[in-house]
Amino acid sequence: MFWGHVWSKNETLVFAETITMPAKKKGGKKGKGKGKKKKKIKGLLESPDELVKRLMKVYTTVCQDKLTAICPGIRKFLKECLDDNKLCVKFILEPIPDYDDSELSNVQLEPLIQALRNERYKYVKEIYVWDIVLQHTDVASLFGYKCILLFYRSCNLFSTLTVLCFDYNEFGDEGVYGIAKGLKNNRTLLSLSLCYCDLGITSGKLLGDTVATTALRELYLNGNNLESEGAVELIKLVTDNAKVEHYEREEAARLKSEEAAQVALDEKAKLMTLVNSGSDKISESGGEKEDETKSEKSGSAKSRKGGLTGKKKKKKGKKKKKKKEPPPPPAVGPWLHKLHLADNGIDAYSKGSTFAPVICMNLFKELIMHSDCLKELDLDDNLIGDLGGKEILEGLQQRKEFGLNSMKVSVTHRMMLPDTFSSIIKLGAGLKKKKKKKGKGKKKKK
Repeated sequence: MFWGHVWSKNETLVFAETITMPAKKKGGKKGKGKGKKKKKIKGLLESPDELVKRLMKVYTTVCQDKLTAICPGIRKFLKECLDDNKLCVKFILEPIPDYDDSELSNVQLEPLIQALRNERYKYVKEIYVWDIVLQHTDVASLFGYKCILLFYRSCNLFSTLTVLCFDYNEFGDEGVYGIAKGLKNNRTLLSLSLCYCDLGITSGKLLGDTVATTALRELYLNGNNLESEGAVELIKLVTDNAKVEHYEREEAARLKSEEAAQVALDEKAKLMTLVNSGSDKISESGGEKEDETKSEKSGSAKSRKGGLTGKKKKKKGKKKKKKKEPPPPPAVGPWLHKLHLADNGIDAYSKGSTFAPVICMNLFKELIMHSDCLKELDLDDNLIGDLGGKEILEGLQQRKEFGLNSMKVSVTHRMMLPDTFSSIIKLGAGLKKKKKKKGKGKKKKK
């Protein structure tokens, strides 16, 4: 099961972010609600307060049918949006503290999702879940492929979801299985963060398959237990794809250089032919050619004058502004731009061979060498050793020789050879890390 606690409790709670209507003009009849004309947002057939009123009514009905309590914060801010003629775009659910009712269960996510779905409410930007136990069906209904496809065809609900954060939810490999199942064939999610979620080796395989079949570009997995085996499973498909693309780039560059060389040879041959044929004609023509050249020069001068006057007479037409085309949807495939695997037990003390970190870092070297889209790689707090550090350094050096874009890399400073660490930092400097949440950390291995 999933625990929806995502953000720090010390932060100020905001239950609904709203879209504010323009200021209303003074005047009209006195009295509450009299003489005020409700304004509509461009593109809406109804005023915002009508949409919110209907959503609040449906949400209340669904909660009654599901025998669950209504979230007080959601009800309060829906009412405020109704009074202020605003659209709610951000929702935060939290359970009622010290709740005790024999007939109704505490606040749940399902009624809200069903109300949004029934009302075709497509103005949601963010939904936060605080300390509420989520079943796999809840996650699938919120982020699953079938659900996204259904809403995309009808009202685009959640079609713009690009970031998903489940940090500090200790659901383990079972939870990742549910997330991977819900994200199957997803084409919108670009960033997934599962830091300190008690993930193991199995999660590496599950997430590797997810990256290969979705548009996911950023993966944050700090503070888990993927170890060397799980890390290898995670990047195996991505590395294979990067090597294929590198070979295709090299082959395209080779063919281009060969074509350019062939064109140069053809032009040289034509020039030599013209020179040889021209030298014979020059010796025969003599003075006749001089007269022809003089006449040609005078004729060309006249034509240039005529051309200039003709150009002045022409009126300049107004240039049509080209409409900017919308950006294409993100491509689906095994590409990673950012990968953070700090503190994941990638060392010689985990299960397997003593050389497991070296084997793992060798695969990372291949990824660094060949992936043009890779921008960030965080392997800090993993005891990869000097041999593993050399593999990373060689990958960065080869990347530079191949002319690929520079990238940011972070590794542990615990190496016997300081030159290796300093060289890695020099070639891959500038990585900014996510701040670790106070009071939370990775569970120690038993």
